[in-house]
Amino acid sequence: MRRFRLSLPFVAVAALALFALAPSLHAQIVGVVIDSVNGRYLAGADIVVDRRRAALRTDSLGRFKIDSLGPGTYQVSVSHPLLDTLGIRLVTQPIHVGPDSSSFVVLAVPSAATLVRRECADQSSPMGTSAVIGHVTDPGSLEPVANVEVSVAWTDIDIARGLHVHRTSRLQRDTTDAAGAFQICGLPNSLNATLQARRGSVATAEFPISLGERPVELLARNLFFSGDDLRAKQGSATVSGIVTLERSSTKAGTRVEMIGTDIAAMTNEKGEFTMRNVPSGSGLLVARHLGYDADALPIDLMSRDEKQVAIELREFAPALKPVRINARKMASLERVGFTQRRKTGPGYYLGPEVLDDVHATFITDILRRVPGLYLERTSRGDVVSSSHMPGVGCVQYYLDDAPYMEVTPGDIQKFVSGGEVAAIEVYQGRVPAEYSRPGISCITIVVWTRYKIRG
Repeated sequence: MRRFRLSLPFVAVAALALFALAPSLHAQIVGVVIDSVNGRYLAGADIVVDRRRAALRTDSLGRFKIDSLGPGTYQVSVSHPLLDTLGIRLVTQPIHVGPDSSSFVVLAVPSAATLVRRECADQSSPMGTSAVIGHVTDPGSLEPVANVEVSVAWTDIDIARGLHVHRTSRLQRDTTDAAGAFQICGLPNSLNATLQARRGSVATAEFPISLGERPVELLARNLFFSGDDLRAKQGSATVSGIVTLERSSTKAGTRVEMIGTDIAAMTNEKGEFTMRNVPSGSGLLVARHLGYDADALPIDLMSRDEKQVAIELREFAPALKPVRINARKMASLERVGFTQRRKTGPGYYLGPEVLDDVHATFITDILRRVPGLYLERTSRGDVVSSSHMPGVGCVQYYLDDAPYMEVTPGDIQKFVSGGEVAAIEVYQGRVPAEYSRPGISCITIVVWTRYKIRG
């Protein structure tokens, strides 16, 4: 771990001027911590004095004040998850204080450009100069995990004259070393992409990430990876929280699910939910409520700690669909395999070029367009049947590539509106390998929403 010794820069004078000092008979050390990577103050950082925690944290403006010090010499350092991810430590030069005196210090995380030069010194790419770095750790032992492939995936879109669209899928990857560290260099800025860790057939969810517009951007993100298939085991982690709905007097009825597992929960009248026996690791929590945009929250789970989260869902607002947005949707569908399956697969496929003109209110408005598929409304919900699979009474759904477990027939309509659907695949008989389950022969419906297929 590298140590950076920093002196007081001129930029901190205005920030420190905001920190009011009360007269004291003891010595004080007052300071501010700046996050140069993200262009803001470092809030919530632990302050350490001579390797002992001072029982205080930086405020929302990165400020701290250490009171009641006796005369002497001290060193102040900072502890924060961002610094752990970057592999650096912030520490001052020795500070000499006398009685009834105050000393001012500024500690700053090195800039993105400085850190990228350090991490990517031997790596260059014509695509860009930005990077994503971090560590992969086992959530049980907290030991580093080596030989895990970490990748960043995105799609470049170029719209030429005549509205001809060129789409190019991009993938940059690195394999973790003995310390669990990875560095994915040569990335462009202004990037919307996904981050994923994989070893063999076991992978984490795809986490949405973005890089800003500065010439050099750096994203630091640690991942938990146990190497266990989330669909094959239950865990001992717990996650609870509250979901609020924009401009709504009620909070009940939101579905919260862990992507890549069959685990889901419903919120109560207070918007509260609890999910138990969740596998440990880095996952993606998704909340859905009819009439609201779905929201995803990356989450790191360990069996030793209960995780608490807060999610706010905003009202669903249909947007205009210009050519550029449709091009992005088609690029996203190509990346998830929809385009290739439509060319060679045995199912029935509806993409944005059709659904954008359907103006469906419910998913059933879309399913009724599928040849051979019938829907019957019952007291328990909408029952789907197929003339191609007579006698088959089961339906399995995949929502944005994750299994969706129905409690009652057709309850997917309670959480996803027809207007949110970007594309749909229906299989009545033979099913692609990625959506087949051993010993199960059901009508299979794969739904892609605006959350996954972004315009």
